[in-house]
Amino acid sequence: MLPMMPRFTIDQVRQKLATTFPTATAAVKVLEDLGIVTELNGQKKNRNYSYRRYVELLSG
Repeated sequence: MLPMMPRFTIDQVRQKLATTFPTATAAVKVLEDLGIVTELNGQKKNRNYSYRRYVELLSG
């Protein structure tokens, strides 16, 4: 789903996967720990994430 949603929030992940907020948060955390996605705004709530490499490919 990352190529279809290169920028997203935890709530968007929760809705797309039809799962709970904690499960969506854990899934995004794994992607972040692997360096696949990065958090953009540094907030505690309503964090935005980006599939940075993909966005860079589209921008370049």
